Amino acid sequence: MPIKKKITRKIISSKQVEQSEQQPEVAAEILTRKKKSNKGCLFCQKKSSPSYTDLTTLRRFLTDRAKIVASERSGVCSKHQRAIARNIKYARHLALLPFVPKV
Repeated sequence: MPIKKKITRKIISSKQVEQSEQQPEVAAEILTRKKKSNKGCLFCQKKSSPSYTDLTTLRRFLTDRAKIVASERSGVCSKHQRAIARNIKYARHLALLPFVPKV
């Protein structure tokens, strides 16, 4: 019976980055893997909260199939993501937003 190896992500320390500065290709790869874009939450920047009456803002967080977009894709914080989901569901209940797209 062959032995299966577990593949895990390797945690990169700052020492490894310094050591890899001697090899520029490896250093560039390590730095690009660690780089993460942090745009910030739309509502935190405006210091506002989502409302079920603001349909243009809520439609930004719906896909073409009328699904709620995940916070990783939308770029909002978890607090406002929960509020967006709650307000979208409330607007759907009041028939302001569709549950399913028109075909």
